[in-house]
Amino acid sequence: MKRRCIAMLAIAALIGLCITGAVSWGQGGADPGTLPQPVRLFLVDETKTFASTMRVGALAKVVRGTQMFDLSVKLVDVVSSYADPLEAETIEEGTSPFQIILIVPRGIDDGSVNQIWLVTRSFEEIALPVRAAIGALSTIVDQVFQGVAESIDVSEDLWPALAAALYCSQGWLQ
Repeated sequence: MKRRCIAMLAIAALIGLCITGAVSWGQGGADPGTLPQPVRLFLVDETKTFASTMRVGALAKVVRGTQMFDLSVKLVDVVSSYADPLEAETIEEGTSPFQIILIVPRGIDDGSVNQIWLVTRSFEEIALPVRAAIGALSTIVDQVFQGVAESIDVSEDLWPALAAALYCSQGWLQ
């Protein structure tokens, strides 16, 4: 069963990579012999249980393996899933903003939250290669957290949209 899950994740990542490369090449953005620029992804992990931490670790490993993303990870301690996990953090001087912020809320641990938030600008403001990367990331998240949580983006729920507005104004999100 685990091998099947890993194989499915690898296939989803490969499909996403192919889509991103094709879209970028079709837009004239990349030479056919090179990969497009990786999408800057910030993974914010609020979880505390062993099971959730292992899932987040597996997610990070699969995401890194796709080579579609420039991944940064931050472990944060929050009192509530709905607290701002980046409230006490500052973006480092000279650091480029992220194109995607993926928040794995603390409520995943106790089942009070069954969503993982994909925070981005609205889809109309995002380049096609980044949209393809969001689709691939959503598939990967749904596979890793199958039965526990699903990915929700700014087009599906108000919470990621509100977080996007906040993080754009603070310089976290491109």
